[in-house]
Amino acid sequence: MSMDAGFVIAIGTAVLLMMAVFIIIFVAYYQQKQAKQQLAFKELQSRHRRDLMEATFRGQEEERKRLAEDMHDGIGTMLSITKMSLNQLEQQLGGEVQVGFQFQKTRSMIDETMTNVRRISRNLVPTTLERFGLLAALEELADRATDNDTDVQLIYPEQETHFPPAFELMFYRIAQELVNNAIKHARARHIVIQLFNFEKEIRLSVLDDGVGFDFDAVMENKQGGLGLRNIESRLNVVNGHVTFDVAPGRGSQIHIQVHLHDAQPVDLMS
Repeated sequence: MSMDAGFVIAIGTAVLLMMAVFIIIFVAYYQQKQAKQQLAFKELQSRHRRDLMEATFRGQEEERKRLAEDMHDGIGTMLSITKMSLNQLEQQLGGEVQVGFQFQKTRSMIDETMTNVRRISRNLVPTTLERFGLLAALEELADRATDNDTDVQLIYPEQETHFPPAFELMFYRIAQELVNNAIKHARARHIVIQLFNFEKEIRLSVLDDGVGFDFDAVMENKQGGLGLRNIESRLNVVNGHVTFDVAPGRGSQIHIQVHLHDAQPVDLMS
């Protein structure tokens, strides 16, 4: 082989190597660019889902507020007027014992209905939360849920604690859902709500001594698992996390964590 032929082969080999390197670099660049585009698309989808969930929960709260106002201003007012008319009618009919007994029974039914209307209105719109904050609202929730069969206790730090207003309604709704589940479904006799606000994290736990449940079976049930899925959806909006330490036949421990530096504040009270 002549020196010229060897030189040509060397040049050709070098060119092929350069082309191969270029192709490898181009493919790597293309894959990296494609990966970045896919990541950006996923982030856009995630942000879009958070925006949709935020809008959904804001719509729910606005609807609850409207319904509570209708119940208070409409049904509540009508019941009060009905009770006044009943009292006037009783005075006009005189004091017959049997008639008086029927009036008393009807008044009791009206009073009970008015109490239920006020209770439902408070559940729909936690006015205590708006006026006095999360701890006061949770204390009221624990007090209302406590009766002869169930004791609900709230534990929080003794020192003065402040919670970001944008998260207060979310934590209240989650606690409300978990306490209701513990009473209605787990038949718990003792429930503990724990709430702590650390420097960069808020933790909410609801513990009960009920009969427990099968988490997977509940989540597979579209209707039965709706409340738990709502909790997860609420937390997704703020990049929060929930841990379900549950099983059939024993008490449940459910822990909520929200890292404030990762969270995206959501104002649902407007």
